[in-house]
Amino acid sequence: MESWSPLGAHVVDVLFAGLARRARLFTNGWGDEQLLEKVEVGTSFLPEPARVSPVWGEARPHRGTWLRDGTFTSPLPLLAPPVQTAHVRWLSAENTRGRSACVVLAASREEGYVLRERLYTPLVREGIDLFLLENPYYGVRRPLGQKGGALRTVSDHVLMNLGMVEEARALLTWLRDAGYARLGIAGYSMGGYMAALTAVLFPGPLAVAALAAGASPVPVFTRGLLSWSISFAQLDGARRDAEQARQRLGRIFDLANLTKFPPPRQPGAAILLACRKDGFVPAAETRTLHAHWKKSELRWVNAGHVSAILTERTALCAAVRDSLARVAPHSQQSA
Repeated sequence: MESWSPLGAHVVDVLFAGLARRARLFTNGWGDEQLLEKVEVGTSFLPEPARVSPVWGEARPHRGTWLRDGTFTSPLPLLAPPVQTAHVRWLSAENTRGRSACVVLAASREEGYVLRERLYTPLVREGIDLFLLENPYYGVRRPLGQKGGALRTVSDHVLMNLGMVEEARALLTWLRDAGYARLGIAGYSMGGYMAALTAVLFPGPLAVAALAAGASPVPVFTRGLLSWSISFAQLDGARRDAEQARQRLGRIFDLANLTKFPPPRQPGAAILLACRKDGFVPAAETRTLHAHWKKSELRWVNAGHVSAILTERTALCAAVRDSLARVAPHSQQSA
């Protein structure tokens, strides 16, 4: 593995990580050991995307777009009742369906829809309908007793990731059946990684915009700035062996390493965007994913992981727009 240190990160990344570490991750330890043992044997994705029927509220004007909020029951039965209802926001340019649809997943600790609306609303005005999913365990889906987006156990985080994939696959299947010509999935940071994982597990071509994401989440959680939010000695319990806890966390998260899966059906419709001064995601991980997804495009922005959200909206929107332009229309996929 290429040597990497977050010390060369953008100053905004370092400041953000310093503030975020006040809300520690995994303060209640590993959590459900039976679940962790199960995923350590093999990942637990459903063999096919589930069928869901979202229930949509009335459309209403919202900042120059039309907005509908919807819900459906998560296809992941392991989620506790407060977490089990999936929430999704649908943004469109008119009070009708657009030409293309893109599901946009949330980043780590990103609760609600405000950030994604701010970043990607220009695409809506171009005729791209956006579907913003609320992550399990975030926002209105927090379990009782959880404060903010700091998940209390590792098993909660595993369930969140499984839920993100299954809910995105199910929603994409509903969108395909609803008649959208082009379908895509996108996300930033954890959202970008989970978007990529969803794409490789979806049974048809998808546009993919994996933004500030890499092939494996392991270095993000064990060596990058996000690791500042984890007390590894506390995670290991009575033994207080921080390195042992770090290695176990890495083994669990590496089970979903994207290089262990085939590329998506149409890798030429995948755009990867990396930040040159990223203190959370090592550049080597994005290069590894690009090499594994032959024909994908790798783009760079001269920013940090956090600062890119503030300064690179044009580049982020362009990655989503261009990936959708490259994916085969649904009519051609069915031919």
